[in-house]
Amino acid sequence: MKKSHGAEFGLVLMLSLGASSIWSLISLLRKLTSEQGLAGSTTAINRPLAQNPLIDLLSQLANISLALVPVLLALYWLNQDQVKIGLTPQAGDLVQVLGVAALVGIPGIGLYFLALELGVTSQVLPSTLGNNWWTIPVLLLAAFKAGLLEEVIAAAFFSEKLRLWRPEISITVIILLSALFRASYHLYQGYSAFVGNFVMGLVFAYWYHRTNRVAPLVLAHFVMDAVVFVGYPLVFGS
Repeated sequence: MKKSHGAEFGLVLMLSLGASSIWSLISLLRKLTSEQGLAGSTTAINRPLAQNPLIDLLSQLANISLALVPVLLALYWLNQDQVKIGLTPQAGDLVQVLGVAALVGIPGIGLYFLALELGVTSQVLPSTLGNNWWTIPVLLLAAFKAGLLEEVIAAAFFSEKLRLWRPEISITVIILLSALFRASYHLYQGYSAFVGNFVMGLVFAYWYHRTNRVAPLVLAHFVMDAVVFVGYPLVFGS
């Protein structure tokens, strides 16, 4: 039976971030048509999943673990294609990881606050988990999950599978499509998140194509999300 790269591409996306893109658009439309509008809406990224703290912890861990199943599927199919994406970190990654995280993350935060002042974004609450003993470890796991899920699928799998499926598409177009895809599943946060993640997508997709290694992207993404997820409740309270 002939291998279908297009089917594998579509299945992984629709089981993960592609589905998030659809829900993200619906969420944006819901905010735009609500009484308070986009500027008056609030979006919590890490929120409680149960009232009981222990059940909430179990729910958070299950949510994080199950979200990574599409990553395993993507890695399985890439392995069948004999495509290596460089998921193992190297000692020399640290400097460029911190540099890119600062280069992308700091302007991204500035863009968010500007959009907040202009009323073109939702107020984003990185965490509303409360002051449980497990809050910070769970937020760090959530940051790692986001880095692994988004970079393996939106950067590496998206690019590699698209090249196998449609080899006539240029690298430039693949980078643009990868960035647009990344931006689409952040629409629920508002327009600034779309723009900021599109720029991040361009940088990260280009970075991946230059190095053919996804590990630095995962680590940089983890650093950026960890700073926001953990820093917010520490500075502003939960």
